Parts: sequence; structure tokens; C-alpha cells
Amino acid sequence: MALLSVVAPVVADLTLATFDGLEEASAHTWQQKNDPVMGGASYGTFSIEDGVGIMNGTCALIPSLQAPGFIKMETTDSKAWPDVSSCTGLSLTIRSTSTPSPYTGYRVAFGSDSAFLKFGKFFARGFKANFAAPENEFGIVQVPFDQFTKCWDDATGEAIKTCKDFPEFCPTDARLKNLQTMSIWAEGALGDVKLEVKSVGAYGCSSLSSTAPGSLVSFDGAEETSFNFKELNDPVMGGKSTGSWSEGEGYGILDGEVVDVPSLSAPGFIKAAADGKFPDISKFIDGNLVLSVRSSTPDYQGYRVTFVSGALSADFACAGGGSLPFSRGCYKQKFSVPAGDEFVDIKLPFNTFSDKWSSATGEHTVECANDKDVCPTAAKLSKIQRVEFWGEGAAGKLHLEVQSVRAESASGESIQIV
Repeated sequence: MALLSVVAPVVADLTLATFDGLEEASAHTWQQKNDPVMGGASYGTFSIEDGVGIMNGTCALIPSLQAPGFIKMETTDSKAWPDVSSCTGLSLTIRSTSTPSPYTGYRVAFGSDSAFLKFGKFFARGFKANFAAPENEFGIVQVPFDQFTKCWDDATGEAIKTCKDFPEFCPTDARLKNLQTMSIWAEGALGDVKLEVKSVGAYGCSSLSSTAPGSLVSFDGAEETSFNFKELNDPVMGGKSTGSWSEGEGYGILDGEVVDVPSLSAPGFIKAAADGKFPDISKFIDGNLVLSVRSSTPDYQGYRVTFVSGALSADFACAGGGSLPFSRGCYKQKFSVPAGDEFVDIKLPFNTFSDKWSSATGEHTVECANDKDVCPTAAKLSKIQRVEFWGEGAAGKLHLEVQSVRAESASGESIQIV
């Protein structure tokens, strides 16, 4: 692998890993691993001090191989990683203070993919690339994804076949959508190691470049926040509710009537739903979901919004409301719309949503304030699968126009979702 060190005066588009404990979504569990091979004498430790992850140790000679071993810091926890398939590469905010001389064997890797069947390197798992760390002062090192390869020597860490020359060994789109694991290595070079890591991110993410921070859903034609909404009428036990979904000039329209389900003598529902790859809004977990809406039926009392994350089936989760096995992950909250001809912002704090609610009425059965298990988390906000608008639990005609959905932090920064 070519040695890459690009110290750039930019910040990452997406934050993947931090060590300050401030962002739940990026606070992965890291551990140290030392070379166990054939009497390997390399040894290292990992610690966190003042918001910085520190790998400290020595890469020593493996006597039986007469070659350097390795030490590495790694995380293999189950916490979700943001989708980086639209990004150019990884961005590491790091410095090396190795003494008495600079260490030259730094590498970064992700995933557990293998080229074993073609090259017989059983322990070479994941996509790996070299980098050179800034000395003494923190800097941002950018490592393009086309520098990574899954075809590398498990004895030295060096590339056997590069991504640029052999595209079949490049990171796949599927892997970049789920990095799975991450590790930072000192490997293939003898010497003392001290590497300090402030953060790991992704840069050059095209899916974020044209969307205002906080955007989730819109109807203005922006590719990143435009989704195909479809209307669904209550199918339960002869439900008679009817509705439609259409689009006006820059907004979506849910129109219809919720009526009682005859067999239940209780109101049914209508809703419009869209599935897709929604923007990562995890950093707004302390803030609000903001709906820009207006209605010609402001007296209707059954407006609700849901977003789905972590559900095995979005359809099943938003039908069961957490009351059935495997029906968690559909987070719901109700809202009302004031009278008027102008679009208004309705702010719904994320800590008021719950994924446990009645499938008959839409009302919460467990509140986030009473049980954190039903609350959305930053990790959930990083991978939203679906957004829905409802008329539910109240009989009557309704007409709801939705201009956008965005996330907003407590300080007022926002990102559009729809």
C-alpha cells in the first residue's frame, strides 16, 4: 500500500468515532490487541485521557519470523456506523509523539471482509490502508477509500493487490454503508509507538453537500431529501377510512377522512409513508423534529408523525407499535396544527417520542420520560428507514400539507429530513 498522509485544514463531513463521551452515536468501545503470533513480543495499551484515545506501546520482532509484529486499537461493538458510501474517505484527527524517532507503520482498517480464497491469507480480514501521522501537533489525515484493499499480507500488513489496480479488492458499497468494525494499527515496522486520536470521520460526502444541515425530508426536488410517499388506508377488520397523497408546488398533501372501524366502534387511520436512506441526524438527539406544515382542518385532533429505525420490518413495527414481538422501532408522536394560511413550524422534542403505543388509538402506552428504553437514541437517528404522516385515533376529515421535515438541535442548528 502506498503510504498516505494528507494533513488537511478541513473537518469531517460525518463523525464516526470520538473519545470525549459527548456524542453517544460516536462513542464506541475500544480495546487494545497485541500480536499473539508465534511468540510475538509486541505490546501495547489503550487509554482515554481528556477526550483523546491513546495507543501506547512497542512493535517488536517476532523471533520465529524475524519480522515485526503489531499492536492495534480496535472496536467491534454492535453500535451502528453512519453510511459513508457517498464519501471519499476516512478523516483522522491524530498526532504521533513516538520517541525517540517517528513511527512509520501506522494503518487503519474497517470491516471483516477477506480475500482468503484467492490468496490464502487467513488472518488478513478487513479493508486496510497505510497513513503517516502528524508529529507532535494534532492534524487531520485524509485516507481515500480507493487506498484501502482487502488483499493484504497478514504477516506484514502490506498490500498484495491494490484497489486502484484490482477493483475487486476495493471497499464495496455494501461495506461502506455498514463499516462493521474499525481498527488503527502500528504494524510492520519496529519501534516505540504513541498515537493519540481525537476523532475519526468521513470526508467528501456527496449526499451531504447540497443539503442544508438538519434536512431530512423536502418536496423541493433536492435529491438527498426527496422520497416517494405512498398513502395507506386502514386495512383492519373492514376499516372504512379513506385518503390520498399528492404533491403541490413544493409540499406534500395528505387528504381524506378517518371514520370508525365498524367492528371496533373506534376510529381507524390513514397515513402516507416513504422508505429510503434518510440523512444522519444523530447529532440532533438533544433537540427536536421540526415539521413545516399547514392545514385547512386545524380542528382535526389525530395528526401524528412517525420515523422508523432499527426495525426488522417497518410495516410490522408501525402496525404493532411495540405491543407484538419484533414490532419495536417505530417512534410516534402526535401534533396539532394551528389555523392559518401560512406554513408553520411544529417542534416535537425527540425525548417525547416513543416506540411503544397502542395500535388501536396511536396513543403512547409507555412514555420516554418514564422509561428510556422506548426513547429514540442518537444511534437510531443515524439510520432512519422510514417517515410517516398519520391521521389516526380521531374521526373526521383532514387535510395536511407538509413542506418539510428537519431536525433541530437545542442551540437552533438544523438539518432537513423531508
